[in-house]
Amino acid sequence: MTNMINKVYTVSQVNSYIRRIFETNSSLRYISISGEVSNCKYSDAGHIYFTLKDKGGQLACAMFAGRRAGLSFVLKDGMSVIVSGPIGVYERDGKYMMYADRIEQEGLGALYEEFERLKAKLSVEGLFDPGKKKQIPAFSKKIGIVTARTAAALQDILRISRSRNPYAELILSPATVQGADAPESVCRALKRVISEKTDVIIIARGGGSYEDLFCFNDERIVRAVADCPVPVISAIGHETDTTLTDLVADVRVPTPTAAAQLAVFDIEQFDGTLETHRTRLLRIMNDRVMIAKHRHEALKAKVTAHAPSRMLDNMHIRLDSIKTRIDNVFEAQRSAAHMRLEKDTQLLKARSPLSMLEKGFSYVTDENGKNLSRVVQFRTGQKISLRVSDGSVTATVSEQ
Repeated sequence: MTNMINKVYTVSQVNSYIRRIFETNSSLRYISISGEVSNCKYSDAGHIYFTLKDKGGQLACAMFAGRRAGLSFVLKDGMSVIVSGPIGVYERDGKYMMYADRIEQEGLGALYEEFERLKAKLSVEGLFDPGKKKQIPAFSKKIGIVTARTAAALQDILRISRSRNPYAELILSPATVQGADAPESVCRALKRVISEKTDVIIIARGGGSYEDLFCFNDERIVRAVADCPVPVISAIGHETDTTLTDLVADVRVPTPTAAAQLAVFDIEQFDGTLETHRTRLLRIMNDRVMIAKHRHEALKAKVTAHAPSRMLDNMHIRLDSIKTRIDNVFEAQRSAAHMRLEKDTQLLKARSPLSMLEKGFSYVTDENGKNLSRVVQFRTGQKISLRVSDGSVTATVSEQ
């Protein structure tokens, strides 16, 4: 380093020089370090980033996806582990960190052991029972918020609420959300907001380390949420963080933004839904009115058809029809009788004695009107009557 005095270097040069020192130091080429896992994150690419810490300090660590084949468990905050690998320098940020080749589970950390113990105890009591979960109201008018007054989570909730429904009433009950005082502060804030008769309550806090969020594993908060008469939405930390408050809440969401979207209904969507229902109801009403109208018309026609006056009219029509048929039958029979009469008349005429008289024949009777048709019936001097076509004459038989 003597030759470097009084010479000006770039940041990159200095970081590169420090990296070479780490790489040439045999003690740092491969080392095993024990500690407690904190702030553990899995990236989309499969890498694991975490902090290894003890009471005196902390060390940034990373295990890249290519090295995870030998990891037989899921790394979580609070675990006590032994991490083996080289110590190196990340030149871009000027930070040194451990690049893990191997991670062995040494034992669960004290916080994790406390978490599991309390979780098992409260599970037996049924505090996490899904059957006890209350339903989140679909149209909340008053929303309670338990979080720090300066928290970014509060700003996210306010922003989403204003965009979805500016008429929703938000009631902030501020609380300390980190540290030893947090459990008592959150319980007091929850009690205050319950007294405001809100429709739903959001307990929110942004991301943080396992230790930062551990206050939400406190038994006092868990029991206060379990006893809360108002539905509670938990939005604590990131999606990968899970606290006992998340487990006991009626609904757990990954972010404060998601909590606001669940608690505050979208008034534009609501108006659109109302309009859809209004249109549907009008259509149904119109359809039913038309059905009722058609039914009314049918009943009216039926009543009209069975009215006494209509029945009399129908009877008159039927009588007229019957009379017409009778007249037709009578006329037909009269015509037939007339034709038969004419025929018989003609026949009678053809066979009548008068008809014979018309043809030149005569009809002879004696004084008593008895027909004389044979010679033997005549006597000399007998008075006879001769009937001809246009009358009769009287004659005396002169000879036989």
